[in-house]
Formats: sequence, C-alpha cells, structure tokens
Amino acid sequence: MQRVGGELLERYCRDDRIAHLLSAEARVGDEDLTCQRWLVQSPAKRLIYDMLYGDLLAGAQRRVLDVGGGLSALTRRLASRHRYELVDLLAHDPPESAAHLLAPGAGVFHCRDWLECNLDGPYDVVVANDLFPNVDQRLALFLEWALPIAREVRLSLTYYNYPKFYLTRRVDADEVLCLLAWDGKQTAAVLAPFRERIAMPDFAQFDRCDDWAFDNRRQVVVMSMRGNVLDD
Repeated sequence: MQRVGGELLERYCRDDRIAHLLSAEARVGDEDLTCQRWLVQSPAKRLIYDMLYGDLLAGAQRRVLDVGGGLSALTRRLASRHRYELVDLLAHDPPESAAHLLAPGAGVFHCRDWLECNLDGPYDVVVANDLFPNVDQRLALFLEWALPIAREVRLSLTYYNYPKFYLTRRVDADEVLCLLAWDGKQTAAVLAPFRERIAMPDFAQFDRCDDWAFDNRRQVVVMSMRGNVLDD
C-alpha cells in the first residue's frame, strides 16, 4: 500500500519509463484514444500506471484481467505479452476502438459492467486502475467479486479529503443526483475487513492531505491484495 504524493512523483519523473514506452509503442490513430491522451498529458497518471502495470509490461506471460483499464498503446503491449482480458464500458471511446487496437487473437474485450460478467478464472492478476471509488462506489462488491478468481488484485483508489461533489444525471431515469465523492475514512472503512490480504497495510495514509500529485488535490493510494487462488 502506497500513497501517491508529490515527492514520489518527483522521483518517478527522473526516469519516466511509461512516457518512453508510450512513445515507442504508439501507432497512428492512438492519439484519438482518451486514455492515451491522459497518459501522455499527466505524469501522475503515468506514475500510477507504472506502479500497477510496470512488471506486466516487461514480464513473462500471465493471465491478466484489466477492469476499467481503458485503451492506449500500452493496452496493445499488454495484450501481446499476456493472456489479457479487458472489461470496460468505454465511456470515452467507441467500442470499435478495441477491435482496431487489439490484434486478432491478442486479448479479449468485454464491453459491459464487470458485475454482469461471468468470467472463467482463475487470473494471475486482476487490475482496476482509477475506477474505485471515484467512478464506481461498489468497492466492497468488487472485492467480493474479484478476490475469489484472482491470485492478486491490484487497485488504485482515488478519494478526496475535502468536500468534492458532482451533479450527475441518471441514465435510466429523468433525475439529477448530487454525488459526494468518498473521503479517506470511507475508503479505509470498506478495506478494513480485508486488511490481512493487503500487502504492507498502512491505513494512516488515508488521513493524510498534506500534499498531492494532482492539481485538483485528489488523493490516490495504490495497493495489492492477495486473492483466493493459490499458486500452482
């Protein structure tokens, strides 16, 4: 478990490995992908990506499930190296983009909500990057869903230790809702029952708000959890 702050970002930027890989892997048309642009534009997002996927970008083949991971040139690299599956509603890009990005036979794409997917595990690694609880507040449900099918679950958790809210519109009804983003205490409370599964748990990090890696003062903790699947 590690909190992403300004000092960590400064150290990472001395050798921005993800920036180098993005440049090396990019093909014509990748610039139209939303997550590709975000990674190119944001050193903090590149740092978090490296923390979650860095070993997978160069390591031996594993079975990887990427939940809400979006599409970028590095998605193509992951799919070429691993038994890779992406579950994503693709709110920012048309579903056809996945077919263009992933070569035939390299990677499987599920354009649906993760909770509706009846997936055939086990997976060596399940990754959820920048999804919980800022975009999807079903963090506890996700852990109950993912841990039984994984050896390892990797998460970046985004929250705000000041009041942050959004006016949102329901897609299934004519109603406008005010959504209050989670703070560190709420996030820690959901994780508490899973404490023994977390690598190097340090729940005091969720109370900190002395510095941040993003201009909007969002707080991010990156963590790894032990799943139910045992090593062979």
